[in-house]
Amino acid sequence: MRRLIATTCCIVSALLPFGSLSHGVSSAPTNLSLQEDGSLVVFDAKGGVAEFVKQGTPRQSIQLDGQSCNVSFGFNSAGKQTILVSLPPSATAPAVFLLGESQVTIPPKAGLRITLNESHKIEKMDGAPAGTVQFQKISSQAPMAPTMTPLPPTQATPASAPAPIPTPSEVAAPTTSSAQAEASAPIANSAPAADPMVGQMSAMSQPSTELGWPGKLLQSPLSEPQMDEDYFYVRTEGGARFVSSMNIVNIVGPNGPSNPAIQKEIAFSTGYRQDIDIGVWLTPWFGLAIETGFALNAIRGNTQNMNVSSSTYWSVPIMAQLCFQYPNDTGFIPYLNFGFGGGWNYFNIGSITYPGNFTTLSGAGNDMNNAYQIAAGVRWRIWEQMGITLAYKFYGTSQPTVDMGDNQQVTFGSPVTNSIELGGHFTF
Repeated sequence: MRRLIATTCCIVSALLPFGSLSHGVSSAPTNLSLQEDGSLVVFDAKGGVAEFVKQGTPRQSIQLDGQSCNVSFGFNSAGKQTILVSLPPSATAPAVFLLGESQVTIPPKAGLRITLNESHKIEKMDGAPAGTVQFQKISSQAPMAPTMTPLPPTQATPASAPAPIPTPSEVAAPTTSSAQAEASAPIANSAPAADPMVGQMSAMSQPSTELGWPGKLLQSPLSEPQMDEDYFYVRTEGGARFVSSMNIVNIVGPNGPSNPAIQKEIAFSTGYRQDIDIGVWLTPWFGLAIETGFALNAIRGNTQNMNVSSSTYWSVPIMAQLCFQYPNDTGFIPYLNFGFGGGWNYFNIGSITYPGNFTTLSGAGNDMNNAYQIAAGVRWRIWEQMGITLAYKFYGTSQPTVDMGDNQQVTFGSPVTNSIELGGHFTF
């Protein structure tokens, strides 16, 4: 009996280490690996390829740590390639995964923004919005997750490193022996290699004291990380509008051919214009936008002895725009826009008469016409997501023909306007 008990105790003692080992080994976190060509590979807990996002993909949905995430490639204002990994607003839990030498935690409604250098290596990682993503340095003594990127000089390099993958079917996870070699590589007597990401990661892992929209207050000249901008923007501008004098080209209706207002000029007082632009930058220097707004000028009666009472001119531009800008590190970004589309013109004329003539032009009407615009300006980025703008706009439409009632149609000359506007620029 004593021999049986002793034998049983020996067996239990021998199995305990294996039991504790199996209990201590948990499933490895998902690993996100950056390839030499800039593509992304997602490895599952067993080291197999779960997702593949080809370099340059505008947008792709992937599963990351059990969460549905969106991955999109783009460029920042400095012309460097960026990768945005974001969680949708519907996400209920953060996504945790390994990337390089860091464990990354993305909370719901946030995203990880990765900036790459010319060699498709990680240059910077931050959160979008700023400060939302957490970074934790992986301990050098912990086993490394499967990765396809080259190993640092202080780690044991496998005999044959896998080549970059062009397609998901050709991807092969690193062998178990290679992963074990990395985990068991001697590090006690070797000096740590200089890691350019260490200082940046430690800074990003600390809570930010300047969170909240519109972001961090910028200083000039801008550092390279501060030059990063979001693609989508909204800009609103307002200011003085000047309308050139225009002829009354033709009048159809009662006393039309004999109306003395024909071929006479009407002049305008200084007015006001307010615009709103919604656009997206397709590259750091080129984008597309739509613009609308309104403008108002009073018609004044000091041209050719004209008597004018309670008369106004309204216009509403509705245009698509080709947008160009010159990003730089000063924070002052010049831009040039070319707009094409339509313009709604509205004339409300109380009365227009001439001395000694009792024929009165009056009424109200509108017309939709072709429109064009050239806008040149500069914006100054004060915060990460907000700036102020100063712009000049040259705007014109084709000749409007308006029906003013009483069977009277009036054709005006082509309106030409000049505007000087101040505004705000907001990025998202």
